[in-house]
Amino acid sequence: MAQQVFEQKPNRGAIFINKDKKSENQPDMRGNIHIDRNLLIDLLTKHKDKPLIGLSVSLWKQVGKTSGEQYLSAAVSEPYEKPATEAGKNPWE
Repeated sequence: MAQQVFEQKPNRGAIFINKDKKSENQPDMRGNIHIDRNLLIDLLTKHKDKPLIGLSVSLWKQVGKTSGEQYLSAAVSEPYEKPATEAGKNPWE
């Protein structure tokens, strides 16, 4: 049977419990998120005059299929911006 190869999805990652934690200064959890180059370029272009650029982070509790280890699945995206509506107009109409 062929070995399954994990394919990293853009703007996704995983956060695991830090089993090597030796002091209170070390993180409780750690992991990686791989951000798509086009998202970075788009954010840098839109916010070129800002010193800080925000990202929205979403997390889901998961259990590894083979290891049974609990972890958090993570996704990043541009922050949600509520669409501008005309002043005084009911957006539900």
